Amino acid sequence: MRREVRLVLALAGVVIALAVVAAGLMLNPVAVEERGTTLKDVEPVDVVHVLIRNPHGTLEVAFTGEGYEVDDIPPDLVDMDAFIGLLTDCGNVYALRTVSTLPGDPATYGLADPVARVEISYADGSELTLHIGDEARVTGDTYVRVEGDPAVYLMAADRTAGFLAPKKTYVEHGVTPRLRLSSPLSAILDVTFTGGPGADRAPSGETITIEAVAAGDPDVARTALSFGAPTHIVRGRGVYELDQTYGVQILGSLLGITAEDIVGYDLSREEIMAFGFDEPTMRVVFDLKNDVDAGVETFTLALLRRDDGDFLTCNDNGVIYAVEEPAFLHVEYEKLLVRWFLSPLLMDVQRIHIVTEGQDYDFVITGERNADRQVICNGRVLDIDRFHALYRLLTSAAHDGRLLEDVAVEGVPLMTLTYEYLDEGKAPDVMELFPGDPRQVYVRVNGVTELAMREMYLLRVQEALSGLWDDVPIETAW
Repeated sequence: MRREVRLVLALAGVVIALAVVAAGLMLNPVAVEERGTTLKDVEPVDVVHVLIRNPHGTLEVAFTGEGYEVDDIPPDLVDMDAFIGLLTDCGNVYALRTVSTLPGDPATYGLADPVARVEISYADGSELTLHIGDEARVTGDTYVRVEGDPAVYLMAADRTAGFLAPKKTYVEHGVTPRLRLSSPLSAILDVTFTGGPGADRAPSGETITIEAVAAGDPDVARTALSFGAPTHIVRGRGVYELDQTYGVQILGSLLGITAEDIVGYDLSREEIMAFGFDEPTMRVVFDLKNDVDAGVETFTLALLRRDDGDFLTCNDNGVIYAVEEPAFLHVEYEKLLVRWFLSPLLMDVQRIHIVTEGQDYDFVITGERNADRQVICNGRVLDIDRFHALYRLLTSAAHDGRLLEDVAVEGVPLMTLTYEYLDEGKAPDVMELFPGDPRQVYVRVNGVTELAMREMYLLRVQEALSGLWDDVPIETAW
């Protein structure tokens, strides 16, 4: 990490060196200057030591020969942009103008008792000590003196901000990486949400699990066959395809989290637990592959809602961050689920079995290509276009988004629909319909009942099957 800091600073120094026009020390001990004054002009990598004392405490930066140490901040937690900005301001010390070469009372500018003192040492052996005074009332810029020089200078506020900032400013504020792909569904793989306001609606009472089909787990890939070609599946008591619109909203909020403040850093586990993270409001674990050629990283976030309403989070790096309330805190299990219960691709199915109104319908599908595909129902060849219409109807089974509570179904189903797959390792999917609320049926999929749908679906399927061999068009809308 330290060599990386050295390299980045060297590159930044080249850019700055090309941009610098003024050079050397330009002080006029007699007249008041109206034009800018360069007090020091070297590359950032030529700054070898900085000691800042300000109302927040002290900050010491030292070059060790191999790289920079930024006080007690662990190297992998250093905010590179803020750190490079600080060394840049130490290397190129520039005043907008000279306010006075012989000021009467330094207290007029807040320099009798400076707000901050900055001691800078350079690779050439030279030193520069700055005294930071008050802000100018009109411009907001800062009055500054150089130790050993009676003149008062006015420096731009953005050039002195780093001298006045607390040490934690130089801790990286990024909690999670920003998205580098086109969609969070392409970057985020498996996710587990534990706890949160919606935990009581999750099937397990606590945990919501989302798994990426592209992660390479063969069991997940087989499970996904139930839904055609989804990006992710959601596991509760049952298994569902992830709704992409809501998935983008929730999974996207896991990335690009930036802290509003650093509460503490380089903390031990015991110190972190003392904040209340032993019982966080929510815990999220997710795998991230944020670029085509990138490896998979695992992130663990613990989110804590404090009594004052603020939110803290930590991610196993010894830092506690204050953050805005994230969208994923309010993840709703039922919104994660695509409306359709089962929607396999026909190319993956070899057999469909339907039992309803005391009748059995056994559809056997043969042929590897659409051109030679054939469907035989109860030993009789069925027109392929007619079967396609029936298949669209069958796979349109969709819930209303309302989770059922304490529903137990029993007895003979009104209809049983079974999909059997070409992949022998894929277990058949079984959807059963039972009497429900008025104009509704309860749906049990692979033994799990937690959603319902309109009864009209059942009536449409029964109508299509009763007229399967007729010329009457199959009605697929319900």
